[in-house]
Amino acid sequence: MGDIFGSGAMTITGLWLLYFYIEVAGLSPAAAASIFAIAKIWDGITDPVMGYITDNIRTRWGRRRIFFILGAPLSLCFALMWVSGFGYFWYLGTYLLFSTVFTLLMVPYDTLPAEMTSRYDLRSKMSGTRMLFAQATAFLSALIPGQIMAHVPDKSQAFLYIGIVFAILFALPWLFVWRGTWERENLPPPRTQQGLGKTLLSLYREMASTFRLRTFRIHIMMYVGGAVALDIFGSLFMHYMTYVLQVGASVASQAMSLMTLFQFFAIPLFTWLCIRMGNGNAYKVAIALIICALLWFSQLSASWDHVTGFLLGGAIVMGIARGGTYLIPWNVYNFLPDVDEAYTGVRREGIYAGVMMLTRKFSQALALFIVGFALEAFGFTKGVATQSASALNGIWWVFLVGPGILTLLALYGAFRFRLSQSRHQVLVTELERLRGGGKPEDAAPQVREVVELLTGHPHRNRHWQPSTVTTMNGSYHVA
Repeated sequence: MGDIFGSGAMTITGLWLLYFYIEVAGLSPAAAASIFAIAKIWDGITDPVMGYITDNIRTRWGRRRIFFILGAPLSLCFALMWVSGFGYFWYLGTYLLFSTVFTLLMVPYDTLPAEMTSRYDLRSKMSGTRMLFAQATAFLSALIPGQIMAHVPDKSQAFLYIGIVFAILFALPWLFVWRGTWERENLPPPRTQQGLGKTLLSLYREMASTFRLRTFRIHIMMYVGGAVALDIFGSLFMHYMTYVLQVGASVASQAMSLMTLFQFFAIPLFTWLCIRMGNGNAYKVAIALIICALLWFSQLSASWDHVTGFLLGGAIVMGIARGGTYLIPWNVYNFLPDVDEAYTGVRREGIYAGVMMLTRKFSQALALFIVGFALEAFGFTKGVATQSASALNGIWWVFLVGPGILTLLALYGAFRFRLSQSRHQVLVTELERLRGGGKPEDAAPQVREVVELLTGHPHRNRHWQPSTVTTMNGSYHVA
């Protein structure tokens, strides 16, 4: 249920915020793009700091779940971003505030599957269930704004209603998330405090160390390639539909709603594929569907008699592809702390959650930044019914060719991905042996091969100083 906020907020901002800034708030495409760029500098501080805090804080309410209670009322600030009539610094400030609250809630939330179980199949099912909530909310994030705008002629008022409705929706689930989850108990003491400057420096070194893992580097290649491709596609969807294909806003909204509906239907399918054929192979299927959908959209023309039907067909294919592309990287993320522990000898779910959250927000901001400056460069004129030929060509190229190149990068990563269910089981068994006092150099040759394949480093006694920690149900032992 936490992804009602996580996915819903990212979907709303990805699909509608750039449109709101340009068409309603009156910002230039370049000014709108700069808001996302500045926010990422801020996220570069807040996301890793939050990851560090959730790894090291100790309270009677836990080190992760306490932030759900603190952050829930703050999520109402989402509505402030959609108030029209203000200047650039209002929209910059409200976006920075929202981004901070998003970090406060989602970084600890993302650690929970790795906190709650070590089983491959259960983590996969947790990710699948989480994404069902995410995609249901993504569907509402496309449907409800379209319906509000269809019934409220004043766009300024319509977007204000959108902000208020979703701010309330995003604040509600966190009590249930807090009550329905658990964490490990008997944690080792937090790291010694060494001052803010030294703490931040060591924190950034720790973040950079995540890229020493071969599996994580490949994972990021897959994640960023697929996510930025879909963010560019989504942020330009309304512009492409209304200006290039010249369909009405209602038809474009229907296509967007249909696309997000099939994202929801795709989640059980790709959850099953992840368990049956592995995350890497399932991701290849999702990326192949994106490429097919992009080729389909590239052939559509405003002169076709039945372009609406072809448009809706392409939206269905893209919706299925989006479901898998969003699900699988976050499913893979649940297993990265296990690979990391085999190399470092410690559990760092919070650090990985911070890096993943920063990567996700950076990728979306990068997509919106690219789109904003591309529109400006190609001569896009805000507030007019028709655009110049150069602006239309620019929309076509950015909407289709940019995502196409990025999906090829993601596909290349999928072919290099090696973390399968069988290898994860070998890894978990080896971690249990090491936690019990075993030595890395005593591992069987087949085990050593798996560990070194996943970490990209020799399996040797470099970091391990095992200790025992258990969850609240006493079922999980970690270093």
